[in-house]
Amino acid sequence: MAESSPPELTEWHPLLRSSAKYDLVSPSVSPISISELLDISDNRGETERQLALNNFRLGEDESPVGSVEFRKNLASLYSARSAGVTQDHIIISHGTASSKYTVFAALLSPGDHVICQYPVDGLLYETLASLGAEAARWEAEPAKRWQLDLEELKNLIKDNTKMIVINSPCNPTGAIVSKPKLEALIEVAEEKGIFILADESYRPLFHSISPSDEDFPPSAINMGYPKVIVTGTISQVYSLPGIKAGWIASKNKEILEACSRARRHLDLSASKLDQAVAAEALNDRCIHALLGRNIRLCQTNLELLQGFIEEHSWACSWVKPLAGTTAMLKFHKMGKPVDDAKFCLALLKESGLFICPASTCFGDSKYRGYVRVAFGVSTSQLRSALAAWTSFMEENYDSVPTASRK
Repeated sequence: MAESSPPELTEWHPLLRSSAKYDLVSPSVSPISISELLDISDNRGETERQLALNNFRLGEDESPVGSVEFRKNLASLYSARSAGVTQDHIIISHGTASSKYTVFAALLSPGDHVICQYPVDGLLYETLASLGAEAARWEAEPAKRWQLDLEELKNLIKDNTKMIVINSPCNPTGAIVSKPKLEALIEVAEEKGIFILADESYRPLFHSISPSDEDFPPSAINMGYPKVIVTGTISQVYSLPGIKAGWIASKNKEILEACSRARRHLDLSASKLDQAVAAEALNDRCIHALLGRNIRLCQTNLELLQGFIEEHSWACSWVKPLAGTTAMLKFHKMGKPVDDAKFCLALLKESGLFICPASTCFGDSKYRGYVRVAFGVSTSQLRSALAAWTSFMEENYDSVPTASRK
């Protein structure tokens, strides 16, 4: 079993972001304003009415588990193809991190064994460690196009394995857990009675796979296994990183009751104002135009990023992401991986370009030479960032050191 140590992504971002001219770290799709939300609404007058602050009463939520309207709109998303998810299956939280913390606090005890997809947001491992859980990495390999191996999962399972955690679409790789693999995963978990926590924060931003594709994944909540918990957030896919509202969804009443109790103790609820904006963004008036905008933006930006990679194929390569807003690029010199941390620092210093070094931000030397790039910024911003990066490659790449062996 590969043990984890807390990665440094959460430290890397705030320490250096202020000096960046081009931010390709933040994984949200290009943020929108309230004015833009009004512009894309099918019924501008009603959206204005829903978001009118002068009529907004700042009392407590009408429900202890979150806004009824927000939960209704979320239930509609999950039930679009498979009936059965209702507002009563959803609890609103302060965001995706607090959603996962609530699930862990509700369902895990010190010493429980948890298997987690890897690489993934490093805060997940830090959270598990803080609760006394034992975390094992279920590693996806770039040589397998970042796909998870079910046989490796079976070898990781112990007698005290309590939960399996997946992130689909995945930050940082942009890979998905395909429908056949998700079905096989649930079969393994069901045999052992293991919880599955599916972080679907980047769903439904599928820009490079069609819903008609046999690999296209449904939400894990609609796969028929009662021990599935799904978490999500309004921040990334829906272009609202300033709105701190997430959710926990499950069809299992006991799981929801446990999470509701933990949430009350932790007080990790979203504000009423945040929930109102989130509910309107997910309303039928807005959501179709908003998702269409964001999928088209990511498709356009991916073409630009692919062009950059092809132009610099002598120095970098990738596995093109299928969904989400992030991708992993590998840089090398003379067949050796570059020192990705020094590469990223040089890029920031010389070009004002801010990206994540994978070996630092995902805590593993096996990712030497890899960087994570977030491509959800506006297309004009990405064009400028890639132009600056191209200049760096021409003028400064020779000075980037290769990674030392560890």
